[in-house]
Amino acid sequence: MRTPQQLYAQERMIYQPELLTCPHCGDPLVMCTYLAWDKTVQMLDRVLSVASRPGRCPHATCAGSRMRLLSAEGQRIALPGSSYGYDVLVRIGWWRQEYRATYSEIHIPSDLVVDSCPPMLRAAQPLISR
Repeated sequence: MRTPQQLYAQERMIYQPELLTCPHCGDPLVMCTYLAWDKTVQMLDRVLSVASRPGRCPHATCAGSRMRLLSAEGQRIALPGSSYGYDVLVRIGWWRQEYRATYSEIHIPSDLVVDSCPPMLRAAQPLISR
């Protein structure tokens, strides 16, 4: 089994909900003191440390007081449970669709790159071998 590679984030981003008021009572939201999720995300051009701080209604009697509102923008960075950004997933899907590339072709070791590989796979070799 391979040893997992350590990823060092180049940037830290903590997202807060875009809604500023409670959708039920209209009062301003209060930010929670904890993070709903926190993960490292690999993108094509960088590695990010991304987190989401939820908001909640401060009134216990409000119907929305038990809801924890998250940032939609933060959820657009990567799929839940995935450490790859959407841009990486789209690029791999494009290779599979355009070149009919198999898993082994996409993950070809850098010392085995040959001229018969599609140009896009050769150009992306540094990204794949990370």
